[in-house]
Amino acid sequence: MNRILFTYATAALLSLSFTGLAARPGLPDWTPPPAPQTDRWEDGDYFFGTWAGIRPRLAEAGVTFDSYYVANPAGLVSGGLKHGHGFTYVDNFYLGATFDLEKLIGWTGAQFAISGINRSGGSLTLADVGSQYDVQQVHGGQNVFLYNVTLEQRFWQDKVKLKIGRFGASDDFNTSPIYGLYMNNGIDGNIRNVLFDTQFSAYPFSTWAARLRIDPTPEVNFQLGVFQTWNNVFDRRLNGLDWSIRGEDGVILMAQLGWTPEFHKQPVPTAPDGKSDGKNVGSEMKGLPGHYWVGGSYSPWKGYSQFGNAEKTSGSYGFWAHADQMVYQEAPGSEQGLTLFVASGYYPQDNISIIPWQINAGAYYTGLFPGRDRDKTIVGLIHGRFGSDYADTIELGGSSRPTHETVLELAHRFQLTKFAYIQPDVQFVTRPGGTGNIDNAVVVGAQVGISF
Repeated sequence: MNRILFTYATAALLSLSFTGLAARPGLPDWTPPPAPQTDRWEDGDYFFGTWAGIRPRLAEAGVTFDSYYVANPAGLVSGGLKHGHGFTYVDNFYLGATFDLEKLIGWTGAQFAISGINRSGGSLTLADVGSQYDVQQVHGGQNVFLYNVTLEQRFWQDKVKLKIGRFGASDDFNTSPIYGLYMNNGIDGNIRNVLFDTQFSAYPFSTWAARLRIDPTPEVNFQLGVFQTWNNVFDRRLNGLDWSIRGEDGVILMAQLGWTPEFHKQPVPTAPDGKSDGKNVGSEMKGLPGHYWVGGSYSPWKGYSQFGNAEKTSGSYGFWAHADQMVYQEAPGSEQGLTLFVASGYYPQDNISIIPWQINAGAYYTGLFPGRDRDKTIVGLIHGRFGSDYADTIELGGSSRPTHETVLELAHRFQLTKFAYIQPDVQFVTRPGGTGNIDNAVVVGAQVGISF
């Protein structure tokens, strides 16, 4: 039944896609023109520059590349399972390519994307800290993966976008660029409790999927998604190469409504040639940007493991919400200023949810220190409550009953160039594992990132 539901839902979304294949004049090309290049290597967008001019020529022809490396070295300096002793280094390398099919073969409004990932390194969390929340964001699925293989079609004047293929739900649902500022995986990527025992596929794990996004206005968007789910969706040994659909597989359905307002708009001078030379200066209205959404998922798949019960169950469901808002801007239209955010997830089924309820909150200031306009100063808080059925199983194993876990994270991202940053980071983990049996932990580490 689940396999039939997945097939019909995907077919329905596919039918919408092919109604938009006919050429429609006026559909905008969403690939931005190459950024103006300076003669200085450090002012460029990539460590390897323009490849002697080859990269912008490929972009004009319809082929763009995205490649980056992120490392999370971290050490336990106090508390935890190892009482202040432990260090690991984990990293993530990503390589992706996007093909503008309109430029390449004349297919209006279509693009094809493919990407691969390599992750390596051992977890500090499991062996040393004992926390439920991973203190290194790029730990999980340590292996080589084929990740994204997607076709996206945009039609109806770019207000409707359909993506089909192999990708993770975390690419489009319940995610924000803000989350990537944090090294703890309780924030980074997605709200962590949404991923616990829900089969919410997340980078670097992909499944067969289809996502429909509608933007009726510039400030409002709505998304629907259908994703394959199965017992081994998070098995890193499969390398993202198991593309089969089995009779026992299921689906997880998602919906999300978003709002992206700008408050207190003011006219901001603009120059069409990108130079502030006082010539051809116009203006556009800019304000304090915000991003708000609510969403949820439901899965009828009868494959969810229960705590204290060997029988599988079905009907996983839950909800999430997010709000981020720039509340102070140093100048109209400036990126420098203070942004606040709060996010929460609620999956009420104690029999399958480790952490039914979690809340995250945080703030970051861009350009806090003079002369460091692109740096970000970051603070974040994670608080999660453990489910009663999960707590029962821990008690039966002879440990104390887990109740809650809280993490405070402080960091400063030094944006060295457009393509490189280093971010010293400290995390204070209160009640690792939730039981109170493990000493509160202090983890000191860093994020290091570079775009190639």
